[in-house]
Amino acid sequence: MDNPILKNGSPAATVAPQKSPSHTKGISLESESTEGTRTYRMTTDCDLRDDLPQDKQVTITETPMQARCRSGNLLFDGLFALAIQEAHQNSVSFIQDADYADGESIEINAYKTGEKWNFVWTRDLAYALDLGLASHDTGRALDSLRFKASRLKSGIQEGFQQQIVQDTGSGGSYPVSTDRVVWALGAYETSLHLSSYERQEFIKEIFPILRDTIEQDRVLVFDSASGLYRGEQSFLDWREQTYPQWTEHDTLAIAMSKALSVNAINVFLLRMAADCGRQLNHAVEAERYESWADQLQSVINEKFYDEDAGLYRTYLLSEFGEYDLALPRFDLLGQCLAILFNIANEERTQRILANYPTGLHGPAVVWPQEKGVAIYHNQGIWPFVTAYWIKAGVKAGHSSVVDAGVKSLMDLAAANLSNMENFDFVSGRAYIKLAEQEGPVINSRRQLWSVAGYLYSVQNAIFGLNAETEGIRIAPFVTQWMRRELFAGSERVVLFNAPCLNTLHTITLHLPEATAAISGTAAVRRIVLNGSQVTGETVAASLLQDENHWEVYLEASDSTREDRSLTNVDVQCPEAIYSPAQPEWDASDGGVRCTSGLLTLSFNHPCPDGLVFDIYRNGKLYTTVHNTDDWQDPYSADYEKRGYVYNVVARSLKQGFVSHPTRGRRYIAPNQQIILNTTEMVLNGAEFVERYIEGWGLPAHEIRVPNIRVCYSGRYAIQVSYANGAGPINTGIACAVKRLEIGSNSSECIEMGYLIMPQTGSWTQYQLSNSVVVQLDHTKDYTLCIFEDSYSRNMSFLASNENYTALPGGGAECHNLVNISNIRFSFLG
Repeated sequence: MDNPILKNGSPAATVAPQKSPSHTKGISLESESTEGTRTYRMTTDCDLRDDLPQDKQVTITETPMQARCRSGNLLFDGLFALAIQEAHQNSVSFIQDADYADGESIEINAYKTGEKWNFVWTRDLAYALDLGLASHDTGRALDSLRFKASRLKSGIQEGFQQQIVQDTGSGGSYPVSTDRVVWALGAYETSLHLSSYERQEFIKEIFPILRDTIEQDRVLVFDSASGLYRGEQSFLDWREQTYPQWTEHDTLAIAMSKALSVNAINVFLLRMAADCGRQLNHAVEAERYESWADQLQSVINEKFYDEDAGLYRTYLLSEFGEYDLALPRFDLLGQCLAILFNIANEERTQRILANYPTGLHGPAVVWPQEKGVAIYHNQGIWPFVTAYWIKAGVKAGHSSVVDAGVKSLMDLAAANLSNMENFDFVSGRAYIKLAEQEGPVINSRRQLWSVAGYLYSVQNAIFGLNAETEGIRIAPFVTQWMRRELFAGSERVVLFNAPCLNTLHTITLHLPEATAAISGTAAVRRIVLNGSQVTGETVAASLLQDENHWEVYLEASDSTREDRSLTNVDVQCPEAIYSPAQPEWDASDGGVRCTSGLLTLSFNHPCPDGLVFDIYRNGKLYTTVHNTDDWQDPYSADYEKRGYVYNVVARSLKQGFVSHPTRGRRYIAPNQQIILNTTEMVLNGAEFVERYIEGWGLPAHEIRVPNIRVCYSGRYAIQVSYANGAGPINTGIACAVKRLEIGSNSSECIEMGYLIMPQTGSWTQYQLSNSVVVQLDHTKDYTLCIFEDSYSRNMSFLASNENYTALPGGGAECHNLVNISNIRFSFLG
């Protein structure tokens, strides 16, 4: 596809004063240059976000010592200068957020998140540092990272004392959201830009943080039954955008599900911690973490990879933690992390890059899209994820991916005069309003990870400047399209003063002839550093000067590798991008009833034409029906002795897209469930209010129920009916966590687990917790006990949240409270 914005870049002005206009579709650009300084004036007539006027202009002034490009393409150079300017604008001496310190300023030299986001958030920071910002201001990167790690609050003696901060989020944050581990990615990249001594001291500093986070998560977040970590997808943290619509008001399924991105990051975290442990002579921890990483990588490949699609599934949905539902839905960041962390082998890597769909303006962050759901993560292009797509393409040598990614970043930044947070996948706009949809509903200029992603595409991908533990590796990625269109009028392109390993680097790429055939990427013929020929792939840091000059001579590749393709979709064709709507259970009987000794399902769909309906039983695809008439399970006569849970998924016959699933429905036969009301509980702490326990969960509180006997021997799911009004569904830090133990009346604990009770938005809004699954004998009496131990932690236990002033959990006290209505034992079989 031709790119109208990038075709007509004028040669860069080199003699002052001189103006060089660059006119493209919707964009005009001119510059003035004097003694190495260049000022760009970029104007767009495209629709801009937030009612900014059309024909808006931005002025960018380079200084001789800052990083800058001279490529012969004025737009390419100007957009790099824009990214450098926006990185400087996000480099601040104080931050503030309405939820912290009552909105007052907090002094810190940090990277803030964007024009509209004046705070430091863990995931945004970590991804931005990894993509390119760690090298630009390493001191600021270190200060920002330290701000997102914390000790426990004063007076908390037990538990893991130093942990990564999970920011406010769904259901009260951790352990619903668990992608705080991405902090390790930013910390690793930052460590590469320290001196040997500084790096060793930094490793000593961060190893306890990595270790304590790993050990805490291993107890509370790791699911030993599946071998995977639970929690919300990394960055895709807006419930109904990417999860079933019923999670909008109940985040438990998000907490119990296993996300590809989170598990991939845990592989990286474990390997990094193992490496740090080896350097610090912590051999036992190093061996354990390496073993855990190997096991996790194997399970990811076994349980997430969809052979038919050639992609890894985005998550395994688990409503109460009893079983996982694997559906063919995908996300781009997860695919890229699987490639970059060596989880995907070479064959799978090539399939992912060839199969993940992209559109006219770039790749969507999730696939497929949801019609009628607002545009944000759904139907969204996020430049930082596009940058990771480029990064994966570079690693795999996939020139088509890199070209499409670079075009997307350049087009969208140019049209909007900023590295925006996100865009609509269909139109490429920063905001659009249609009859059924509008969005992106939130969007910020100079978003930190978008800025970093643009910097990565130029300095790391195209110019190939890479920091490694041994030093610097120069590996440019110049494709046929770049040579013939992006740099058509130039024999060489230059990146000046790029920071790396606390030194500056000027890299001159001597290009092949424009008419030369490049297969994949141009090959490096030779590299000269500071006048001396480079031998080997990596130059040791000890050989670098304060200012370094690289001459890289490229030649047309003689590789016979076939050109690697992309899956392009027609964004204007709804059938090509939208999944079916979710089916709904019949409200009159809850969807599942018993008729003539068998279980019957009743569900409906707003537009059943062209669809079939896949019925899942206990997480496994059971059968497919072709209409929404009542369906009877012919093999359910044993329902009194087996626990059956059903989900229904709509599937398009033409495209094969699947909907989100219905909520799981379980038919409860007589004697299959025991409900223990508050009158049967022995309470230590809090108080009974009518038939509820209110304000329960302080460290000294305990609930005990003796003399429990079940009707059948087998597996039981134990859940608590609770309310958590510490905050709304979408933010906060007070997801409640408690330990549950089952023992016989005369013995110690025989089964245990942790209850996860996300915020419900109100102290009167009761929902069910996750399930703790136990094996029980109907001939024995049991005692149940619920209490708080040293692993029962949410983010209100961290000292960094003493500054949190918006909702319960801030200040010196922790908040781990719930109201309780009853406790349920449900027979599973």
